[in-house]
Amino acid sequence: MQCDGGVFEEGANMKIIRICMSVLGVLGIADTLFVLTRSNPNLGVFMPAILGLPLLGLGLFWPMMKKGLLKVLKWMIVSGLALALAIFIVCGILMLSAIRSEEKVEADALIVLGAGLHGDRLSWILQKRLEVALHYLEKHPDCVVVVSGGQGPGETVTEASAMAKYLLARGIEAERIILEDQATNTIENFALSKILIDEHFESEPRVAFVTTGFHVFRAGRVARSQGLDASGLAAADVKYIALNNFMRESVGITIYAIRGEL
Repeated sequence: MQCDGGVFEEGANMKIIRICMSVLGVLGIADTLFVLTRSNPNLGVFMPAILGLPLLGLGLFWPMMKKGLLKVLKWMIVSGLALALAIFIVCGILMLSAIRSEEKVEADALIVLGAGLHGDRLSWILQKRLEVALHYLEKHPDCVVVVSGGQGPGETVTEASAMAKYLLARGIEAERIILEDQATNTIENFALSKILIDEHFESEPRVAFVTTGFHVFRAGRVARSQGLDASGLAAADVKYIALNNFMRESVGITIYAIRGEL
């Protein structure tokens, strides 16, 4: 028996495909439910379920979607999922292409982008960024660091002050740390940090920044828009939310591309 004019055979192969779609759909939904117990809700958290629900629907109901509006709906879902996959592949390549190894980055000033606090405690993502920054600063004793981040909802201190406290406790001298404690987004991180860097250096310095790996590509484009030709150092993501962050960042890159901001 054939489905849709022979495009797919309703046999063993199609059953395997349907099982794979159903399993992927269930895994996507489960991922969202799991991450919701450990992270604040955002688009990245819901993306696996947003894609998983139609995958599960296709896996369960494909044989019934042969005629009329159901057939149209089926191919709209397939087209949408194929487009999402293509976007993820392209964005993944862009993200990987932007990452530079520490050995290839020479900087006089290093900007650490804030990533949220729990009260006055560092989030895991921010701690991983600071670990990368600390390692670089220890190997480059003449480099200064700009810790950039204001105070957001649920935070009792500024991200900049919490980052400075972390670095001071691990032996980085106070005179090497510049606090930028007003920024509320990536654009402000770079714009306000550039003002402080320009005030600190008499001549134009070499600048690098630290952010989580998935964010290096887009952050680099934002830095360039603010007049900073800066290389990005990638910090590891928190493993259980890495997929969600990758999906959310892919949406962000796509929106930037549509707006012509890349």
